[in-house]
Amino acid sequence: MIQVNIKEHPTNNKKRVFYYKDAAQADYFENLLKENAHYYEKQIDVEGDQTIYFGIRSSDFEKVKKLNYLTIGHFRKPFIPDKGFRYILIIISLIILALAISGAILSD
Repeated sequence: MIQVNIKEHPTNNKKRVFYYKDAAQADYFENLLKENAHYYEKQIDVEGDQTIYFGIRSSDFEKVKKLNYLTIGHFRKPFIPDKGFRYILIIISLIILALAISGAILSD
């Protein structure tokens, strides 16, 4: 799996770095870290693009990775944003599936 917002720590091999370019996502992730009592270090890149970095112990990596996925999922946009089109697409797919099944049954 591609981990798009996870890096190795540049100077400390006992830490991993999670980073966010959106402040709302970073705040949500930080709240999850606090709720789950994980130790972390936070740094904001004030000279560059305002990226927010979180240094996490490597021993907590698997647990914190799940929190990272929860954060990304919380801010994810739907694949088909229009609710009406989404339901029409599902209905058409079910009709095609029903026709395929009935055709397979009737052809025997």
